[in-house]
Amino acid sequence: MKKLLVGTVIIAFLTGSLLYYFTTLKETVQETIANYPIDEKKKFKQVKTTLQLIDQHDEDEYTMEWKTSSEINEKMYIAHDISLLFEDGRLKETLSQTKENSQKLTQTAKISGEDSGHFETITFHYGQFHYPNDVTKSVQSMSYDQMYILDSPLSPIEFFKSPQTPSEKEGKRVLDTIINQNLQYTWEELIDYFQVKAENYHSVPLTNLYEYNNTSLPNLTIEDTKEMIALTWSSIYKYYFLGIEKHDGTILSPVGSSIPLILYHNTYSHIIIVFTNKDGEKYSVIKNTGRF
Repeated sequence: MKKLLVGTVIIAFLTGSLLYYFTTLKETVQETIANYPIDEKKKFKQVKTTLQLIDQHDEDEYTMEWKTSSEINEKMYIAHDISLLFEDGRLKETLSQTKENSQKLTQTAKISGEDSGHFETITFHYGQFHYPNDVTKSVQSMSYDQMYILDSPLSPIEFFKSPQTPSEKEGKRVLDTIINQNLQYTWEELIDYFQVKAENYHSVPLTNLYEYNNTSLPNLTIEDTKEMIALTWSSIYKYYFLGIEKHDGTILSPVGSSIPLILYHNTYSHIIIVFTNKDGEKYSVIKNTGRF
Protein backbone atom coordinates (compact mmCIF):
# COMPACT_ATOMS: atom_id res chain seq x y z
CA MET A 1 0.00 0.00 0.00
CA LYS A 2 2.83 2.38 0.89
CA LYS A 3 4.62 1.54 -2.38
CA LEU A 4 1.43 2.23 -4.32
CA LEU A 5 0.98 5.54 -2.49
CA VAL A 6 4.60 6.56 -3.12
CA GLY A 7 4.29 5.62 -6.80
CA THR A 8 1.11 7.65 -7.12
CA VAL A 9 2.77 10.66 -5.51
CA ILE A 10 5.78 10.38 -7.83
CA ILE A 11 3.58 10.09 -10.93
CA ALA A 12 1.51 13.06 -9.81
CA PHE A 13 4.68 15.07 -9.19
CA LEU A 14 6.14 14.17 -12.58
CA THR A 15 2.85 14.90 -14.33
CA GLY A 16 2.60 18.25 -12.59
CA SER A 17 6.21 19.04 -13.42
CA LEU A 18 5.72 18.16 -17.09
CA LEU A 19 2.50 20.16 -17.24
CA TYR A 20 4.29 23.13 -15.67
CA TYR A 21 7.20 22.72 -18.08
CA PHE A 22 5.08 22.59 -21.22
CA THR A 23 2.85 25.43 -20.03
CA THR A 24 5.90 27.55 -19.23
CA LEU A 25 7.52 26.62 -22.54
CA LYS A 26 4.36 27.55 -24.45
CA GLU A 27 4.11 30.86 -22.62
CA THR A 28 7.81 31.56 -23.28
CA VAL A 29 7.41 30.90 -27.00
CA GLN A 30 4.18 32.82 -27.33
CA GLU A 31 5.25 35.80 -25.25
CA THR A 32 8.46 36.44 -27.22
CA ILE A 33 6.92 39.69 -28.43
CA ALA A 34 5.92 41.32 -25.18
CA ASN A 35 5.15 44.88 -24.19
CA TYR A 36 8.42 45.85 -22.48
CA PRO A 37 9.52 49.50 -22.15
CA ILE A 38 11.27 50.92 -25.21
CA ASP A 39 15.06 51.20 -24.97
CA GLU A 40 15.66 54.67 -26.39
CA LYS A 41 19.41 54.02 -26.65
CA LYS A 42 19.00 51.15 -29.12
CA LYS A 43 18.09 51.46 -32.80
CA PHE A 44 17.99 49.02 -35.68
CA LYS A 45 20.76 49.57 -38.21
CA GLN A 46 18.41 48.57 -41.02
CA VAL A 47 15.00 46.94 -41.50
CA LYS A 48 13.49 45.92 -44.80
CA THR A 49 10.58 44.05 -46.36
CA THR A 50 10.38 43.39 -50.10
CA LEU A 51 8.07 41.76 -52.64
CA GLN A 52 9.47 40.89 -56.06
CA LEU A 53 8.01 39.03 -59.03
CA ILE A 54 10.59 36.35 -59.89
CA ASP A 55 8.80 33.98 -62.26
CA GLN A 56 5.82 33.78 -64.59
CA HIS A 57 4.60 30.23 -65.30
CA ASP A 58 1.93 30.92 -67.90
CA GLU A 59 -0.52 33.64 -68.81
CA ASP A 60 -1.94 34.11 -65.31
CA GLU A 61 0.27 32.20 -62.82
CA TYR A 62 3.34 33.72 -61.20
CA THR A 63 5.74 33.44 -58.27
CA MET A 64 6.83 36.24 -55.97
CA GLU A 65 9.76 36.38 -53.56
CA TRP A 66 8.84 37.71 -50.14
CA LYS A 67 11.79 38.75 -48.01
CA THR A 68 12.34 40.44 -44.65
CA SER A 69 15.55 41.45 -42.90
CA SER A 70 16.70 43.37 -39.86
CA GLU A 71 20.08 44.21 -38.36
CA ILE A 72 21.32 45.96 -35.25
CA ASN A 73 24.83 46.80 -34.09
CA GLU A 74 24.91 44.52 -31.06
CA LYS A 75 23.50 41.15 -30.11
CA MET A 76 20.02 41.09 -28.64
CA TYR A 77 18.89 38.66 -25.98
CA ILE A 78 15.99 37.80 -28.29
CA ALA A 79 15.50 38.95 -31.88
CA HIS A 80 12.13 38.30 -33.47
CA ASP A 81 10.64 39.38 -36.80
CA ILE A 82 7.05 38.62 -37.77
CA SER A 83 5.64 39.45 -41.19
CA LEU A 84 2.12 39.28 -42.60
CA LEU A 85 1.26 39.13 -46.31
CA PHE A 86 -2.21 40.24 -47.39
CA GLU A 87 -3.81 39.70 -50.79
CA ASP A 88 -6.81 41.87 -51.64
CA GLY A 89 -7.44 42.64 -47.96
CA ARG A 90 -7.16 39.05 -46.69
CA LEU A 91 -4.23 37.38 -44.94
CA LYS A 92 -2.43 35.08 -47.38
CA GLU A 93 0.60 33.95 -45.38
CA THR A 94 2.84 34.72 -42.39
CA LEU A 95 6.56 34.55 -41.64
CA SER A 96 8.22 34.36 -38.23
CA GLN A 97 11.82 34.01 -37.11
CA THR A 98 13.25 34.09 -33.60
CA LYS A 99 16.88 33.90 -32.52
CA GLU A 100 18.68 34.29 -29.21
CA ASN A 101 21.89 36.33 -28.92
CA SER A 102 21.57 37.53 -32.49
CA GLN A 103 21.89 40.86 -34.25
CA LYS A 104 20.64 39.92 -37.73
CA LEU A 105 17.56 38.15 -39.08
CA THR A 106 16.62 37.25 -42.67
CA GLN A 107 13.53 35.45 -43.93
CA THR A 108 12.63 34.46 -47.49
CA ALA A 109 9.58 32.73 -48.95
CA LYS A 110 8.22 32.07 -52.41
CA ILE A 111 4.55 32.88 -52.91
CA SER A 112 2.48 31.56 -55.81
CA GLY A 113 -0.37 33.59 -57.24
CA GLU A 114 -2.73 33.87 -60.14
CA ASP A 115 -4.93 36.58 -61.61
CA SER A 116 -4.89 40.26 -60.69
CA GLY A 117 -4.33 41.31 -57.11
CA HIS A 118 -2.90 43.80 -54.64
CA PHE A 119 -0.36 42.32 -52.25
CA GLU A 120 0.68 44.14 -49.07
CA THR A 121 3.19 42.98 -46.50
CA ILE A 122 4.06 44.55 -43.15
CA THR A 123 6.79 43.35 -40.80
CA PHE A 124 7.30 44.03 -37.11
CA HIS A 125 10.98 43.89 -36.17
CA TYR A 126 11.46 43.34 -32.45
CA GLY A 127 14.24 42.65 -29.98
CA GLN A 128 14.87 42.44 -26.25
CA PHE A 129 17.84 43.58 -24.18
CA HIS A 130 18.29 42.26 -20.65
CA TYR A 131 19.97 44.39 -18.00
CA PRO A 132 20.98 43.83 -14.35
CA ASN A 133 18.27 43.63 -11.68
CA ASP A 134 15.89 41.79 -14.05
CA VAL A 135 15.34 44.86 -16.22
CA THR A 136 14.14 44.09 -19.76
CA LYS A 137 13.78 46.68 -22.50
CA SER A 138 12.79 46.38 -26.14
CA VAL A 139 13.64 47.79 -29.53
CA GLN A 140 11.21 47.84 -32.43
CA SER A 141 10.60 49.01 -35.96
CA MET A 142 8.31 48.29 -38.91
CA SER A 143 8.78 47.90 -42.65
CA TYR A 144 6.34 47.59 -45.53
CA ASP A 145 6.11 46.79 -49.21
CA GLN A 146 3.40 46.22 -51.78
CA MET A 147 2.91 44.86 -55.28
CA TYR A 148 0.14 45.24 -57.82
CA ILE A 149 -0.39 42.44 -60.34
CA LEU A 150 -2.56 43.10 -63.40
CA ASP A 151 -3.61 40.08 -65.42
CA SER A 152 -5.42 40.69 -68.69
CA PRO A 153 -6.24 38.12 -71.39
CA LEU A 154 -5.23 40.70 -73.99
CA SER A 155 -1.75 41.51 -72.66
CA PRO A 156 1.15 40.09 -70.61
CA ILE A 157 1.06 40.31 -66.81
CA GLU A 158 1.86 43.79 -65.53
CA PHE A 159 3.41 44.28 -62.10
CA PHE A 160 4.36 47.46 -60.29
CA LYS A 161 4.61 49.16 -56.92
CA SER A 162 3.72 52.62 -58.16
CA PRO A 163 1.71 52.97 -61.40
CA GLN A 164 3.41 54.73 -64.30
CA THR A 165 1.45 53.98 -67.47
CA PRO A 166 -2.25 54.76 -68.10
CA SER A 167 -3.13 51.05 -67.98
CA GLU A 168 -1.33 50.63 -64.64
CA LYS A 169 -3.09 53.66 -63.19
CA GLU A 170 -6.48 52.38 -64.32
CA GLY A 171 -5.77 48.87 -63.06
CA LYS A 172 -4.72 50.22 -59.66
CA ARG A 173 -7.85 52.37 -59.49
CA VAL A 174 -10.13 49.40 -60.19
CA LEU A 175 -8.39 47.10 -57.70
CA ASP A 176 -8.25 49.76 -54.96
CA THR A 177 -11.94 50.59 -55.40
CA ILE A 178 -13.07 46.97 -55.08
CA ILE A 179 -10.74 46.07 -52.20
CA ASN A 180 -11.37 49.26 -50.23
CA GLN A 181 -15.14 48.91 -50.60
CA ASN A 182 -15.00 45.34 -49.26
CA LEU A 183 -12.74 46.29 -46.35
CA GLN A 184 -14.77 49.36 -45.48
CA TYR A 185 -17.95 47.29 -45.44
CA THR A 186 -16.30 44.68 -43.20
CA TRP A 187 -14.94 47.26 -40.75
CA GLU A 188 -18.21 49.21 -40.55
CA GLU A 189 -20.10 45.99 -39.92
CA LEU A 190 -17.66 45.09 -37.12
CA ILE A 191 -17.92 48.54 -35.55
CA ASP A 192 -21.72 48.32 -35.59
CA TYR A 193 -21.73 44.75 -34.30
CA PHE A 194 -19.50 45.55 -31.32
CA GLN A 195 -21.29 48.88 -30.73
CA VAL A 196 -18.12 50.95 -30.98
CA LYS A 197 -18.64 54.71 -31.12
CA ALA A 198 -16.32 55.38 -34.05
CA GLU A 199 -16.21 59.12 -33.41
CA ASN A 200 -14.33 58.44 -30.15
CA TYR A 201 -11.50 56.58 -31.89
CA HIS A 202 -8.64 57.11 -34.30
CA SER A 203 -8.65 54.15 -36.69
CA VAL A 204 -5.63 52.66 -38.48
CA PRO A 205 -5.63 49.53 -40.68
CA LEU A 206 -2.81 47.19 -39.65
CA THR A 207 -1.21 47.57 -43.08
CA ASN A 208 -0.89 51.33 -42.49
CA LEU A 209 0.70 51.06 -39.06
CA TYR A 210 4.23 51.40 -40.47
CA GLU A 211 3.44 55.07 -41.19
CA TYR A 212 3.93 55.67 -37.45
CA ASN A 213 7.54 54.47 -37.41
CA ASN A 214 8.73 58.06 -37.11
CA THR A 215 5.43 59.92 -36.89
CA SER A 216 3.34 60.35 -33.77
CA LEU A 217 -0.26 59.30 -33.36
CA PRO A 218 -2.67 62.24 -32.95
CA ASN A 219 -2.03 64.12 -29.68
CA LEU A 220 0.81 61.80 -28.62
CA THR A 221 4.55 62.30 -28.42
CA ILE A 222 6.88 60.10 -30.47
CA GLU A 223 7.90 58.29 -27.27
CA ASP A 224 4.30 57.57 -26.25
CA THR A 225 3.48 56.53 -29.81
CA LYS A 226 6.24 53.91 -29.69
CA GLU A 227 4.77 52.50 -26.48
CA MET A 228 1.31 52.40 -28.08
CA ILE A 229 2.64 50.66 -31.19
CA ALA A 230 4.42 48.11 -28.99
CA LEU A 231 1.17 47.30 -27.20
CA THR A 232 -0.63 47.04 -30.52
CA TRP A 233 1.83 44.55 -31.97
CA SER A 234 2.00 42.42 -28.83
CA SER A 235 -1.80 42.13 -29.06
CA ILE A 236 -1.75 41.38 -32.80
CA TYR A 237 0.87 38.71 -32.19
CA LYS A 238 -0.98 37.02 -29.35
CA TYR A 239 -4.57 37.22 -30.56
CA TYR A 240 -4.19 37.18 -34.36
CA PHE A 241 -0.77 36.04 -35.62
CA LEU A 242 -0.39 32.95 -33.40
CA GLY A 243 -3.91 31.77 -34.20
CA ILE A 244 -7.46 32.93 -33.65
CA GLU A 245 -9.44 31.36 -30.84
CA LYS A 246 -12.88 30.55 -32.21
CA HIS A 247 -15.99 30.98 -30.11
CA ASP A 248 -16.03 27.22 -29.42
CA GLY A 249 -12.48 27.37 -28.00
CA THR A 250 -10.65 25.82 -30.95
CA ILE A 251 -7.68 27.63 -32.51
CA LEU A 252 -7.94 28.62 -36.17
CA SER A 253 -5.15 29.73 -38.49
CA PRO A 254 -5.39 33.46 -39.19
CA VAL A 255 -4.90 32.85 -42.93
CA GLY A 256 -7.96 34.12 -44.80
CA SER A 257 -8.83 36.67 -42.10
CA SER A 258 -9.49 40.32 -42.85
CA ILE A 259 -6.91 43.04 -42.30
CA PRO A 260 -7.36 44.04 -38.63
CA LEU A 261 -8.56 47.57 -37.95
CA ILE A 262 -6.87 49.22 -34.96
CA LEU A 263 -9.05 51.66 -33.02
CA TYR A 264 -7.19 53.97 -30.62
CA HIS A 265 -9.45 55.70 -28.14
CA ASN A 266 -9.10 59.48 -28.22
CA THR A 267 -7.82 59.42 -24.63
CA TYR A 268 -5.55 56.44 -25.40
CA SER A 269 -6.96 54.67 -22.37
CA HIS A 270 -7.45 51.54 -24.48
CA ILE A 271 -7.29 50.13 -27.97
CA ILE A 272 -9.73 47.90 -29.84
CA ILE A 273 -8.70 45.54 -32.64
CA VAL A 274 -11.49 44.20 -34.86
CA PHE A 275 -11.37 41.63 -37.66
CA THR A 276 -13.19 38.64 -39.14
CA ASN A 277 -11.74 35.16 -39.60
CA LYS A 278 -11.91 33.25 -42.89
CA ASP A 279 -15.38 31.96 -41.99
CA GLY A 280 -16.72 35.46 -41.37
CA GLU A 281 -16.85 35.19 -37.56
CA LYS A 282 -16.38 38.57 -35.89
CA TYR A 283 -13.70 39.32 -33.29
CA SER A 284 -12.90 42.22 -31.01
CA VAL A 285 -9.76 42.48 -28.86
CA ILE A 286 -9.79 45.19 -26.18
CA LYS A 287 -6.55 46.13 -24.43
CA ASN A 288 -6.22 48.69 -21.65
CA THR A 289 -3.03 50.66 -22.10
CA GLY A 290 -2.26 51.31 -18.44
CA ARG A 291 0.11 54.07 -19.53
CA PHE A 292 -2.06 57.06 -20.32
